[in-house]
Parts: sequence; structure tokens; C-alpha cells
Amino acid sequence: MGKSQFYRSLDPNRYLDSYNEKDIQLICCQPDASISWLIPPAVQYRFIRSLDVELEIIFSWVFIRDRPKGKEVVKYELYVEHPPRPYEVKKVFNGTADGFRIFDVYPRYFRVTGSGEVRLLEQTVDSVSGDLFLNHGIPSWWSFHDVNASNVKGCEGLTGPMAIVVSEETPQGILGETLSKFSIWSLYLSFVLAVGRFIRLQFSELKMRIPYENLPSCERLIAICEDIYAARAEGELEVEEVLYWTLVKIYRSPHMLLEYTKPD
Repeated sequence: MGKSQFYRSLDPNRYLDSYNEKDIQLICCQPDASISWLIPPAVQYRFIRSLDVELEIIFSWVFIRDRPKGKEVVKYELYVEHPPRPYEVKKVFNGTADGFRIFDVYPRYFRVTGSGEVRLLEQTVDSVSGDLFLNHGIPSWWSFHDVNASNVKGCEGLTGPMAIVVSEETPQGILGETLSKFSIWSLYLSFVLAVGRFIRLQFSELKMRIPYENLPSCERLIAICEDIYAARAEGELEVEEVLYWTLVKIYRSPHMLLEYTKPD
């Protein structure tokens, strides 16, 4: 079976047609738990007696990727909408039943974005139901079996939790790292704020510069500057200093500045 045919068999409803085949991953897990059920009998007895109210079951997936930095491990968890009835769980603990079935435990399709967020795949309605068994041994352990595992090709006999994940490519480089740590909206806001600050600095204290930048006539001031240059060239340092302080005195006094810049 070719790769394209494999993806078609994996996605008969064609949810993945708009995605790149290289980004699609099939996750298959062993049905048996990696942690033993080490509950003392007294605690388990009290737990059984407390099963008179509606149960709450939380199912979670943990995805591990090399990038983006700081978000290599992301977790998605949700409450099971249709938990088992308390009497079904009691039968398992009492030994009168091996397990119970849970319907619509989690969605079969996930999408891990380039920024490291886990989202549900749009327009998908498929969910996974499974049988949860308590294997009595020394020690005991739980196992989860996907009821539709036989309909999925590619897991090679694994009947545990299964999911189809679209792992979007993570941007690289400085821009990619910035987008991964934050988001395109954060980058956009930073750019807008930077541009706004630059424009504000250009026009800040504009009223303070108007008396010096919008003068009616600067011919007399230019003449004083030229005299300062000529005195320096001739070595008349005392004359240069007198002219310099005269120019400073003019600029320090708005009244004198207005008088010296009146048009003839």
C-alpha cells in the first residue's frame, strides 16, 4: 500500500486533505498502563463506598516535540462527557466484572500548531470509545482498549489509545523563535507599539522647538555665525568669544531672538 493510499485509509472522511502528508502522524499506544494500581485494600474499600455520586474522568494526551523552545512538552486534557455509571465501576472492584466501556473518551484528531498549542482538528466529529479493564495480578494494572482499533491500519495490532495528529512545522530562525514563544499577534502588537513610539518621539515637544526652527528671518544670526568663523580663521579669539556669547545670549532670550529674526 502506497503512502497516499495509507492516508486515505487512515482518514476515510477526508478530514486531512488540506494538510501536508509530512505533517500527519499516527500515534499508537500499548493498551496496558505503565503504572501499577497500588491502592491499599482499606483505601479501595472507602473509594468503592464513595462511588454513589456521578464520576468524573479526566483523559489527557502529552505531546513531545523538539521545537518550539520552551514548549517542547504540551498537554491536552478534557473531561469525559459520558463517564461510566458508578455501579459498573463497583463491579470491577468487587471482582464481578473485568471492565467497563467509556464512550466518547477523546477526539481522534488533534492539531499541534507551530506555536506549540494543541487544538482539535476543525470539522471533525470522530471520537474514541474504549473498554477500561482492571487486570488483577501482583500488582494490578489498568488497560485501555480502543473499540475501533481494528478499523485503523498502521498500528500493527496495538489496541491501546490511538490518535491522528497534524504536527505543523515550527518556524526556525530568530523570527521563528519569536513566533513560537509568543504569537503572530504579539509580534504585530510589538511592531505597532515600536512604530507608534518612534512617531511619538518625532513629534514630542514640538512646541518647544517651534521658536528655534520656524524663525521669520535668520540672516542676522547667520551673519553672526559667519563672523565667528572669520574671527577664528584670523586668530581673533577674543572677538570670537564675544560673538559666541552674543549668539548664546540671543538664543537664551525669546524677546531678543524675535528682534534679531524680524524680516527687514
